Amino acid sequence: MAISEVTGYTSTYAAVNKPQSNRGTGSTQEYISQIKAKYPDVNITVADFKSEKQEDSYMFGCGRGNNVVISSNIIEKMASDPETAAKYEQIIAEAPKATEIIKEGLAAYDSELIACGTAIDKNGRVTYWSIGRHKPQSDNTTTSNKKSTQEQIKEKRAKKKEEEAAKQKRLEKAETMEKLLKKFRTKAHEIAAGTSVMPSKYSAEEKGNKLDMTV
Repeated sequence: MAISEVTGYTSTYAAVNKPQSNRGTGSTQEYISQIKAKYPDVNITVADFKSEKQEDSYMFGCGRGNNVVISSNIIEKMASDPETAAKYEQIIAEAPKATEIIKEGLAAYDSELIACGTAIDKNGRVTYWSIGRHKPQSDNTTTSNKKSTQEQIKEKRAKKKEEEAAKQKRLEKAETMEKLLKKFRTKAHEIAAGTSVMPSKYSAEEKGNKLDMTV
């Protein structure tokens, strides 16, 4: 049977001591009643799905885990053959363990279990299926993300402020250099024209080769 969202789990976790069936004869219905009483923690269903839609309806109708669906011809064999019964009752007994393994597998991908189970089809093939969903973000995660975003914004603002300060400093330096160059050109022109008047702090020997470059 085709089971949607089948997991990759196998029966490698089988118990060392296989549960033995004490059933050898009797009607199929009586046997079903007996195994349901024998494994009260497992939701045992006998069904032959005719379509994938029926399979989906079954799976989405299951609650959580420990679900086992068995084809009718297999349950009939189990009711009449102790060896077949022992083989598949082991699968039934392992259902709670299968649920835990599937649950842990989903948790590893940050997902939570909606439903899961074991299916035994008409050919005796055993498959494991699960339905999960991603866990919603917790308040702590949201708060942490919000804090991280605020810190990033704060860092960007501080960096921008530093860049603006550096730019302003460069502009001021450029303006000072322009003033110096302008003054230098004016003085050079005055010296060339012979109209330059040197400050009294310079000696007669220094006059003519000194420029006041203060701004």
